[in-house]
Amino acid sequence: MNSKQKDVWIRAVKTFWQAALAYLLADVTVLQAALSDWSRGRKLLLTLAVGAAAAGFSAVYNGVIRPLIGGDERGE
Repeated sequence: MNSKQKDVWIRAVKTFWQAALAYLLADVTVLQAALSDWSRGRKLLLTLAVGAAAAGFSAVYNGVIRPLIGGDERGE
């Protein structure tokens, strides 16, 4: 893995955790309900998994697919 690919993966992970934390802090009542009721907790985990998948797809597109399709057009 070269340094550009590593940078893309690190940014994707950071983006996921920032979004997950923002989601949890923005709706504290959902977090409290998820901690007290397992069925609601599963829904919360599913929501977070969707966010993780979106960050992963973004990383794959920006780090793998886009360079293969068009090369590095930004001159970096």
